[in-house]
Amino acid sequence: MKRIKTWTALAGLAALLAAMTSGCASVNYSSPGMLKNVTVNGAKGAEHGQTVAITTSGYYFLWTIPLVSGDLRWDSATGEIKGGTSLFSDQVGYSELQDALHKIAERRNCDLAEVYFDNSDCSYADVSYAGLIGAFFGSSHMNVSAILVPRKNTSK
Repeated sequence: MKRIKTWTALAGLAALLAAMTSGCASVNYSSPGMLKNVTVNGAKGAEHGQTVAITTSGYYFLWTIPLVSGDLRWDSATGEIKGGTSLFSDQVGYSELQDALHKIAERRNCDLAEVYFDNSDCSYADVSYAGLIGAFFGSSHMNVSAILVPRKNTSK
């Protein structure tokens, strides 16, 4: 019985630590005009656009049970992702990032060029007692970046 309480306490401590140290989902834009005189092949007008980068992280118990992740859900009131942290929800994936990216582009009336996804996973296992506990936890970090190309007004 004492062993179960110890493991429960350790799992709770790890979840709390992950929640406190986890990065939230975030969206970053380059400054307007930063792409001036930059030519992007296949993206006419990109020199007037901006770059956008969306980043999120998630922490898992036994690599499958989500403990905490960045919140990529869309907030219609603000026209942005909610950001922040979402407990016991897995929002670290290509489809979630792609959905957020397309909604941001649509809200800004832009097309996307040079879309790049990046994914990295991490294990906390080590040859020690702490590493043994760390073997039960993992994390995943993903980001997507793209160039927002303003759409030409085709109205007459």
